[in-house]
Parts: sequence; structure tokens; C-alpha cells
Amino acid sequence: MSAWQVCSLVVAAAALCGAARAQEPVDTARIINFVVIGDPHLYTNAPRNVPQVIERINALPIQPDFVISMGDNIAGGEDHEVLADARTYHDYANQLSAPHYYVIGNHECIPVEVYRLLTWDELLGAWEMDSRWYSFDVKGFHVIVIDGWISLRSDKHADVLKAELAWLAADLEACELPTMVFVHQAIGFQQADSPSWIATDNRKFWPPGNPLETVIQKHADKIVGVFEGHKHASLWKTCCGVTYHQIGASFIHDGQFAQVFIDAQTRRFFVLGHPERNERDEAWSIQQTYGDRRLMEALQR
Repeated sequence: MSAWQVCSLVVAAAALCGAARAQEPVDTARIINFVVIGDPHLYTNAPRNVPQVIERINALPIQPDFVISMGDNIAGGEDHEVLADARTYHDYANQLSAPHYYVIGNHECIPVEVYRLLTWDELLGAWEMDSRWYSFDVKGFHVIVIDGWISLRSDKHADVLKAELAWLAADLEACELPTMVFVHQAIGFQQADSPSWIATDNRKFWPPGNPLETVIQKHADKIVGVFEGHKHASLWKTCCGVTYHQIGASFIHDGQFAQVFIDAQTRRFFVLGHPERNERDEAWSIQQTYGDRRLMEALQR
């Protein structure tokens, strides 16, 4: 049986489990909802879909408890004013009605570490961040944001990865709340998870059993979802007791984003794609709608 077939069986089993749980009553006090903006790729003079995404989020009938930009928030081109682009994105994000948070992506890391166009202090300062990885609590949930840049695997960045892993392990160990993890470059998906990825360079994936994934799976009992970007795809799977969600890119498909609803106790989830779509395109790059819709409907009453 291929890895793709195994993944499909896992997703199918999880869907059946979700159908059974759909009969359980919905307690709105346990539900958190948030919006994930995947891969905006903004340039100052070419903001792509960012302005209309901000406007549409502010107009949602159920306002999110928070909004998070999932990395590659700026295009980070070598010939561009990257710091100016970061500040422009922050200006847009500040127009959101809900609290907003950032994930660092490879399009942020490369201008700092490879092109040397700005420093980490400058980028983090522009986005009012204290660190590339951090956590916070909201509505009875714990939220962890980590930096999953694939180059952290190299000897050059070994000390950075070691520090991040130590922080992540300590943060998870100390946490007693249901926890969500946000990371840009996927740590829980592999090439075989999508037919459209087979022709891509496997070095762009963290290997199975990578240290970030290992630390998270060690605390699977408290993890209610891991959200990832980077691959411009929309899919989900459950592995080793942890559910991973890939969020589609917002710079394509008319500014798509995902509104996510999670029940703290049952771990049921509903991911509402915008524009709402249930079918897949060939590359699964359209943000999908899936899960238990009753979570959203309970908040609409």
C-alpha cells in the first residue's frame, strides 16, 4: 500500500469519527474561531489580495477571536525594499477588527539570512514581535507559533533550531490548555500526501520524524490542530493523534482564507474556505471547506 493510500485511509477514518462526533451537543462556550491568511506574498506596490482580504474578514458575520498571517506575508524579493513591504503589510493588518498575529515564513527568513536586506531586529520591530517563536492564551486555548524554515536543519542554524526546540518543549510541558500550533513550512506533511507534490523537490519537506514534529506529537493529548502554509495547498490529515491542516495561499483564488472553528473538549473542527468551496481543483490549491459545520452554526444562533 502506498503512502498516499495510507494517508487517504487515515483521513477517511478521521472523517467517519467526525461524523459520529457530530451527534454530540455543541457548547458554544468551548468553541474558538479564528482566521488564517495563508501566503499573502505582498509587495508594497502590488499588495495582491491583501486589501480585500482585510475588508472581507472585518465583514464576517461571526467575528474571529484572532487573525493570523501564516508566513510568506511579504514576497521578500532580492531587488525590493523588504522592510518597507513589511511595514506596508503591518499597516493593512492594523485595520483588522480582531487581534492579529504573525508567523515567520521562508520569504521572511531569506531576505534576512541570505540576501542581508534587513536584520531580524528590523523585521520583528516592524511587526511588533518579540521573537520568531512565541505563544499566547486566548479563550481557554493555548496558541503556539514556531519558525519552521527548512534551512534551520543546516549546521549553520543548528543553534537556532536547538534554542527553538528547547523553548517549544518547555512551553508544551508547562501548558495545560488545549493547544494549537502554527508554522509556515510544513512539518507534518510529506510529498505523498498530495499527488501534485510528487514532482516537487523533496528537500523542501521536513523529513518524517523531524524534531519539531516529534516534540509536538509527544504532547498529542493536548494538541487540537497544527496549521501550516507554504505549499499553497488545502488538505488535512491525522497522524499519531495530531490533526494537520494545510491552508491555501491568499495571493491566488480571489484572496482566499480560512475561518476555523474548534471545540476545546471534543476536538471537532470546521474549516470554512473563502470563497467557500467543497470541490478540489487539480492541485488542491483552492481553500477547502470541511469538518463539522454545526460548530459555526451554533455561533450563528
